Amino acid sequence: MTGLTPAPGDRPDQSFPDDSPAEASRDALLATNAALSQALDAALRELEEAEHGLSAQEAAEDAAAAAGDPIAKQAVIQRRRRAGLGATLSTLTNRVMAERTTRAVQAAEAAAEASRRAADEMVANERRKPDAAPLHPFRVGFFAGLGLLLAYVTYLSLDTLRGTLIVIAVALLLAIGLDPAVGALVRRGMRRGWAVAIVFLGLVAALGGAIYAIVPPIVTELSTFVQSVPTLINNLQHNDTINSLNEKFGFLNAIKNSNFIQTIGTGAAGSILTASVTVASVAADLFVVLVLTLFFLAGFPKIKSAAYRLAPATKRVRVSDLGDKILKQMGGYLGGATIVALQAGLVAGVFAAIVGLPYPWAIALGAAVLDFVPVIGPITVGISMTLLGFTQSLTIGIVAAAFYLTQHLFEAYWLYPRVMRRQVDISTGAVVVALLVGGGLLGVTGAVLAVPVAAAVQLIVREVVMPMQERH
Repeated sequence: MTGLTPAPGDRPDQSFPDDSPAEASRDALLATNAALSQALDAALRELEEAEHGLSAQEAAEDAAAAAGDPIAKQAVIQRRRRAGLGATLSTLTNRVMAERTTRAVQAAEAAAEASRRAADEMVANERRKPDAAPLHPFRVGFFAGLGLLLAYVTYLSLDTLRGTLIVIAVALLLAIGLDPAVGALVRRGMRRGWAVAIVFLGLVAALGGAIYAIVPPIVTELSTFVQSVPTLINNLQHNDTINSLNEKFGFLNAIKNSNFIQTIGTGAAGSILTASVTVASVAADLFVVLVLTLFFLAGFPKIKSAAYRLAPATKRVRVSDLGDKILKQMGGYLGGATIVALQAGLVAGVFAAIVGLPYPWAIALGAAVLDFVPVIGPITVGISMTLLGFTQSLTIGIVAAAFYLTQHLFEAYWLYPRVMRRQVDISTGAVVVALLVGGGLLGVTGAVLAVPVAAAVQLIVREVVMPMQERH
C-alpha cells in the first residue's frame, strides 16, 4: 500500500510558481491520498496480525472440515468469503486512490500549462504593442497655440460682456436681498405675486424719491457754485490771513490763472453734454437692473430649485443646504448695508440741519443712497457737503469737510466691519480685505459685491474644505 504514493520521478513539473492555486490544489489532493494510504496500511496490518493470531484455529477448522465436520466446513467457507471481500475492498481502494492521484497530477499539469500559455500570450501581446508615437514639435506647437487663441478669445468675450455681467450680478444681488421681505409677506398669508409687487414698488418708490430729492438740489447748487467761483476767490483776497498767505505763496493768483477757472465758462456746453450722456447711460443701466430684479425676484424659488438640480442627486441635499446658507449670508449683507446707510443718512441730515446747509432732506437721502456704494459713496457725500458748506461760508465748508471725514473714518473702520460681521458672519479683517480687492478689480461694483462674495467663499471653506482636510 505504501507503494501507491507517487515516486519523486513521477511528480508533475514544478516549473510554475509554488504559491499558484493549481499547486496548492495538487498538494492538498496528494496529502489526502497519503493520509488514506496510511489509514489503509494500518488496517491491513491489524488484519494480518489478527490472521497470524487465528492461524492455529484456522488450521484446526481446516482439519475438522476435511474430517467432514459440517460446522467447521461452514466456518471455513465464511472465513474464505471474508478474505475475498477484504481482497476486493483493498483492490478497489487502491484503484480509487490511484485514479485520484492521476487526476490531481493531470489537473496540476493542466493548470501549469494554462499558466505558461497565459504568460506566453502576455509576452506576445507586449511585443505586438506598437511603440508610442513620437511627439512632433509642429503638432505640439499647433495645439498649444490653438489653446492660447481660445483662451484669448474667451477673455475678449468676457471683457466685452463685462458691463452686462455686472448689471446681471447687481440685479441678482438685489433679488437675493429683497427675497426675505417677500418671504415674510408670504408667511403672513399673502400670495407671492402680490408680495413681489409690493416689495418691488417700495424699492422703486425709494429710488425715485431719492433721485427727485437729490438731483435738482445738486444741479442747482453746482451751477451756483460754478458761477460764484471767481467771486469767492476775489472775496478771499479781502481776508487778512488769506491775503498774507497769498503774498507769500501766490496760490490765489495761481488758482485764478489755472485752466479750470479760465475754461469754466467756455467748456460749460461740452461738460453739460458729457454729463447728459453719462446720466442717460446710468439711467439705462438702472432701468435694466430694476427689470432684471423684478424677473429674478418673481421666479426666485424656481431659479434656486433649477440651480440645485444641476448638482448630482447624491449630493443635492448638501448643495441645497450650503446654497441656502450662502443666500442667507447675501441677504444679511444687504440688511447690514441698509443699517449702515440709514445711519449715514441720519447723521448727514442732522448735521446739515444744525449747521444751516440747504436741502437737509436731500442731503440725508443722498447720503443714505450713496452709502450703499462702499468707499466711493461716502466720499462723494462728503465732497458734496463740503461744497455746499463753502457756498454758505468758508468756516461752514471747513467744518463740513472735517465732520464728514471723521464720519467716514468711523463708518469705514469701525461701524461697517462690525455690522457686517454680525449680519454676514465674516471677520472684520476679511471685510476690509474684500473691499480693497473688489474695488481694485471691478471698481465701485466690485466693492459692492466684495463682501457677499467673500462671505460665500469663507462659508464654503468652513463647511466643505476644512471638513475634507480633517477627513484626509
